[in-house]
Amino acid sequence: MNTVSLTIDYSNGSQKSFLTIPWSNHLTILEALQAAEKIPPGLVVAFASSRNGSVLNLSLDGVPMESLPGAWSLWVNDRPAPDRLGTTTSFGFNPESRSENEVKSGDHIFAKRVAPPKDA
Repeated sequence: MNTVSLTIDYSNGSQKSFLTIPWSNHLTILEALQAAEKIPPGLVVAFASSRNGSVLNLSLDGVPMESLPGAWSLWVNDRPAPDRLGTTTSFGFNPESRSENEVKSGDHIFAKRVAPPKDA
């Protein structure tokens, strides 16, 4: 079976890992996050969407994408995730954005809470 993996780093010494998220052709970052909801210990994924279906206000385990202090940053392997995570609806409006949202078998998605820079 082909899989992708996911690590959630809360930047407080705690992490949650999902090593065997089932992969299929055209699996997106958002779909992989949602698949982790069904794998113990689970992941709570919540979001709203824009008029064109792009993800807004992504929250992982109750922690919003943009919150103080810090925000979630997402990477696939060593590349930053696209600025806009897409949904099936958004790909209807912007089909060219689908490829940058897709993951390949064996990819690792990494979500980390990143603190804002401290003022000097």
